[in-house]
Amino acid sequence: MLDILQLRMYQEEFDQLEICQIRRRDDCHAAFTVKGKDQIWPVASWGEIPAEEKINVRGWFPLLDKIANELLIWRPQGGSIFVTRDSVFYRLAETDTRGVLFLQLEMHRLAVVPPRQVDVVRAQVAT
Repeated sequence: MLDILQLRMYQEEFDQLEICQIRRRDDCHAAFTVKGKDQIWPVASWGEIPAEEKINVRGWFPLLDKIANELLIWRPQGGSIFVTRDSVFYRLAETDTRGVLFLQLEMHRLAVVPPRQVDVVRAQVAT
């Protein structure tokens, strides 16, 4: 059995992935095509795409680079990836609606820390 990597992220990092999308999708938060170790396009594609959509966003967002690097471990040839709030999966074909899970995402949560208890020490003045 293979272990699925769990990756922690901040909400701001997650939101950045949607900002650079060429077109919004109803089935996921963001979709990308990883073309080898040097290129990530902000659109899911299995065939030819217009030149204006071949924007290389590799290096723009550290979270996206981590996700792409993990995909390349699972699929050295790359492919189309789909990011949801709690997972990332790749699809073998455009008609594949389920995909293959390869990464679980977890949102960093702010923790409430109780205030530190400080003992009050009173100095006595010698007279």
